[in-house]
Amino acid sequence: MNKSTVHIIFFFLFVMLAVGCHEELEPTPYEYSQYFTGKVSKTWAMKFVEYTEDGEVIERFPIECALDDDYVFSATSDRLYEVKSNVDKCYEGEPDTMTDTWAFNNASATLTIILPVLSSQQLPFIVRKVDKDDLTLEFFLDQEGVASYRIYFKLTDEE
Repeated sequence: MNKSTVHIIFFFLFVMLAVGCHEELEPTPYEYSQYFTGKVSKTWAMKFVEYTEDGEVIERFPIECALDDDYVFSATSDRLYEVKSNVDKCYEGEPDTMTDTWAFNNASATLTIILPVLSSQQLPFIVRKVDKDDLTLEFFLDQEGVASYRIYFKLTDEE
């Protein structure tokens, strides 16, 4: 047997041993979205909003009519999202509950939701910060990314 034939035989033996003797790995996907939803659901409340230009905070203010609203993210497969407008209404005819879905794009850190104080349509928010009890979202008002609203939330309930 020549040297290259011996190398080929050893290579195939090594591959067969490696395939036959490996432990089956079961991947566990990282569930970043559980920061928003918890295991079942999480309820968030708005703390305040900042208006920024070129990344600098120009003004910080509460949106009084939205401070008592509940923003509920469900961990269900249909990604249910509810906004419960409690006592203070932001506009005449505001429904007590708005039901929609939420979506999260991990690659761009974009959370798409309805935020009734800004729009009745889904908007893409950049997730600036999220941990077990704080959430900061940013919505850019122009294509250049100069002006934005940063919305700060706190956790109020988790199931």
